[in-house]
Amino acid sequence: MEPGAWPSLRVGDVLEIQFPAFTPRITIETQNTLTVEIVAGDNLGFADTVDYDAVALRDGLIMLSWQEHIGSTIVHVLDLEARQAHTVVTPAKGELMRLAGRIEFTPAS
Repeated sequence: MEPGAWPSLRVGDVLEIQFPAFTPRITIETQNTLTVEIVAGDNLGFADTVDYDAVALRDGLIMLSWQEHIGSTIVHVLDLEARQAHTVVTPAKGELMRLAGRIEFTPAS
């Protein structure tokens, strides 16, 4: 897509974010729910389907957040044009994590 042409997230979009310790795959299932799966690294095999909130901050910049059923809260700032994610995770148990990683984006067909 051309810069500035990014829509908000759509049903069927898939994002994989390559963080240093793990890689989550996020699939937008409906306008209210997504599935997150850890496909590499720490917590490999974890999956959850949750309600989410997505706010378009500007073209190509989205804040995506949800709370997992285990109690962890996740907030991503997704720069789809630069293919970069900046993420804060408040785990159910453990310390606050600040992460940055590269986004692989597959738009809905």
